[in-house]
Amino acid sequence: MKKIIIFFIFIISSLYLITDEIVFPEEYSYGDNISQKIDLYRGKSDKVLVWIHGGGWLFGNKRAERWINRFENHFVDNKDHNVFMIGYRIGRNTAPNAVEDVLCAYNKILEISFKEGFSTDDVIVAGASAGGHLALLIGLYDQRNVSLCKINNKPKAVINLFGITDIKKTSDYLDAEKFFTASNYVKTWILPDKDLEKISLNYSPINMTVIKAPNFLTIHGTKDSWVPYNQAVLLDTKLQENHKLLTIDNGRHYRFSESQNELIRTKIKKFIDINYN
Repeated sequence: MKKIIIFFIFIISSLYLITDEIVFPEEYSYGDNISQKIDLYRGKSDKVLVWIHGGGWLFGNKRAERWINRFENHFVDNKDHNVFMIGYRIGRNTAPNAVEDVLCAYNKILEISFKEGFSTDDVIVAGASAGGHLALLIGLYDQRNVSLCKINNKPKAVINLFGITDIKKTSDYLDAEKFFTASNYVKTWILPDKDLEKISLNYSPINMTVIKAPNFLTIHGTKDSWVPYNQAVLLDTKLQENHKLLTIDNGRHYRFSESQNELIRTKIKKFIDINYN
């Protein structure tokens, strides 16, 4: 009975989105795999906010409590928007399924938004860590990195929380640091190693051609040990006027002080408000 109660509490907690009321999401499929699903939490406006969870392309779930809590922590006005949370295929040796999935999921979100009367012009895509990498690819899509789904209507803006921008350089960094056995999540996702160069060339945001790029906001800590801070600097150099970089001094990988979290919340809210107007 105790296990049943704990499970029930976990399920209920995953249904909250910064409100005291239980919010049950509507679920949509965009493929045949059990992971190829999208949750929709309806908001008060016609604006659309898309959230992509992280987990090194190996772990995570769109309804996992830790990822919903992380979204709530930094997106304080989320109940005003129609929030879509994307599930995608993850796991060892699954690259580049995650990229193909989020691009197809994004097209499905635009289709749903059109049918529901949401604004397909006021769409902001956000993600953290591996989710930040996937969000960046939606914003920088140049029709060469996937054949299944082609994006014709890019989002208005992208919010990248310490996402991977250069897959190969991130992998090299993880090899050099050697935190612990199997800490190189990049190679775990891509196996075998001989595919690393090709995957990085085709699926790294830094290698995408900038065509009608939306506005970008990147938030990255200088002491991030899982996605090095220079990943954000590389992106800032590439995108220039389309990009705003918020550097968090001594910030780690999703480990910030309360004052830093408040700064991040304020910056995200301002960025969203500007791009929705």
